[in-house]
Amino acid sequence: MAQQAQYYPTPVLANASERVLGAWSPRQLAIEGLTPLRADDRAVGPAYTIRLKRAASSSRANAARVLAAYDSAPANSIVVVQLVDDVGGALLGDIIAHRLRKIGVAGVIVEGPVRDIEGLNAFGPAMWYRNAVTTGLEMSETETEVQVTLEIGAVVVEPGEVLVADRDGVMRIPTHQRDAFTSQAAAIVAREETVHSSLEKNQSLIEVLNLGDALE
Repeated sequence: MAQQAQYYPTPVLANASERVLGAWSPRQLAIEGLTPLRADDRAVGPAYTIRLKRAASSSRANAARVLAAYDSAPANSIVVVQLVDDVGGALLGDIIAHRLRKIGVAGVIVEGPVRDIEGLNAFGPAMWYRNAVTTGLEMSETETEVQVTLEIGAVVVEPGEVLVADRDGVMRIPTHQRDAFTSQAAAIVAREETVHSSLEKNQSLIEVLNLGDALE
């Protein structure tokens, strides 16, 4: 998969992961439980990571670094923002989201709260978030780290690693396995087209999935 990789649904990529890396492997690659901003949001691109946590002291420089982190997001990237400590409220709202859309990011993954849902819908790029709140980020009291490795549950997100996001969730594609994932995903899509065609002919699940002999 390259930066402008072909989109495959995240469930297809989870199945591809099982073929490439073995059973249960999707658990280490899938960020689940996030809410898509819009039902049709989907994105593919390299991760640009931001970690936000409580600063030791308050300063205008802290606020400037928060804004600079968002301003520096590359076009076509997927911005991944992680909250470590309580920083007062939402990690972003409609103002920051508007800027990210104008930069041309592919999407935004927020492991934490957002706010201004109506504004995000009007001005923001494709987005996934953990929850919505009313209060905003205390930027002057927030420390910012950019392009660092993030650990989100069991999933490790490295800067530059390809992410795929849609209404089912977010999948990380290991860099050294991109070609294998793409090949398997294409084969799975083709196979599922055949399966659905057979189901339209009223064939049973046992027949369609070739498990008849398992019951003998």
